[in-house]
Amino acid sequence: MEWIERRIHTNSDYLEGLISSPQHRFDSRLRSLLPEKPGIYRILASSSHETLRAGTTISSNNLRQRVYQNHFMGTQSGNIRSQLVKGGMCKDLDEAKGFLKNFCTVQWIVIEDDQERKWAEHFVLAILQPTFGD
Repeated sequence: MEWIERRIHTNSDYLEGLISSPQHRFDSRLRSLLPEKPGIYRILASSSHETLRAGTTISSNNLRQRVYQNHFMGTQSGNIRSQLVKGGMCKDLDEAKGFLKNFCTVQWIVIEDDQERKWAEHFVLAILQPTFGD
């Protein structure tokens, strides 16, 4: 049972670190602020603090790639912009990009260890229950 308590404590620390990290707007500075390191992230509605999307980077990816390139600029079917359109919150990808710029922020923390990052993501998803997922 001691290992379970350690795991819960460690993941609680990651969750606390994530939700207490600075909230960054989807603006012209975001790309340069995002680290080229692996980690977990949370995209949230600025006014309600509702978690719209949360996730992790994979070992061959980094936070700049995942959040900026994939979610903000990308057109993949699983990114937040596509999910905002599919979910009926926005009419198209351009409107979804404007929604992110005007009404959302992103938070992140760096977690270098692949296994720790994976466990942290599972814990964060279970607690925050984002509106959109993979």
